[in-house]
Amino acid sequence: MVTVALAGATTGFGLTILRTFLHLNKGEHKIVLLSRSPQPALSARGIDVRPVDYTSHAQLVQALQGVHTLLSVIGGSLQGLLDSQLALIDAAKEAGIKRFAPSEYAGNGYEGVDLYQPKAVVWEATQKSGLEYTRFGCGLFMSVLATGTPKGRTEVGEREGVATGEEEALAGLRPWNFVVNVKAGTADFAGDGSAPTVLTEMRDVARFVWEALSLEKWEPDMGMRGDVKSFRELVQILEKVQGRKFLSQDNSFEKLEEEAEDPSKRFYNQARMALEKGWGMVGDDLNRAFPNVKPTTCEEFIEKWWGGVQLGEAKWEEMKSFSEEDF
Repeated sequence: MVTVALAGATTGFGLTILRTFLHLNKGEHKIVLLSRSPQPALSARGIDVRPVDYTSHAQLVQALQGVHTLLSVIGGSLQGLLDSQLALIDAAKEAGIKRFAPSEYAGNGYEGVDLYQPKAVVWEATQKSGLEYTRFGCGLFMSVLATGTPKGRTEVGEREGVATGEEEALAGLRPWNFVVNVKAGTADFAGDGSAPTVLTEMRDVARFVWEALSLEKWEPDMGMRGDVKSFRELVQILEKVQGRKFLSQDNSFEKLEEEAEDPSKRFYNQARMALEKGWGMVGDDLNRAFPNVKPTTCEEFIEKWWGGVQLGEAKWEEMKSFSEEDF
């Protein structure tokens, strides 16, 4: 049995990790939740909720007593992500933590995406910590393809207590039409949209991480793959499922680099250029280690959340972009 502590798991993607762990756990591991505030509902489910103040080193060290593996899924502000994780690393060393995984869950490295520079600082500190560590990579969250779905929740959503099917499908991700606006029927490619990228459903990410807890040794990088598709291939699947033709356009990198000068559009354009350059092609280490895990394919996900939905003729809409102020 491994005692695993989760930091940042009360909202967003972190909450999906926690919910999935609770569903999978049949007594194999003990789950500890580090939380800034009381979580009576989770405590009632038998979770060891430990209060933390990330500005108090002594309190963090105390909260980490008896923990073997520390998983950070901290999100929110960039400064908060940086400061909280650096504080966790310092406390983990003193508390005798064996393994640590920082809040990554993306592509290969950080080059070309300004918003990920705090992750780079945390990763450098992780490598120098003396702890056993890994960087979990999953490419792009498949959940972006569910933005706007009108379908109702399934038994998974009922179990998790979410209000709508879209909330279930997004699994903690905010609604975002990234490159493809599935509901409007449009695709705004970086380049020609032909580069392959890894897409992984968020509960599959949680499942792979859960399985990784049983590994005797962690490698410095451990990737997982739900599916591998280009955005152009995704559009072909969507057209088949939705029974309509998408509007699409190619964009030169020169144009996208110019658009990225606008702070409100920087992350969106830097991220889609990085994906077109291969940033999302993470390894399949955990797929090979755990062949019993059968992750959701893009075809399955799209059929589940868009099959049978009646939609009108495709039309262009303004894309919502996220800047640093949105995180």
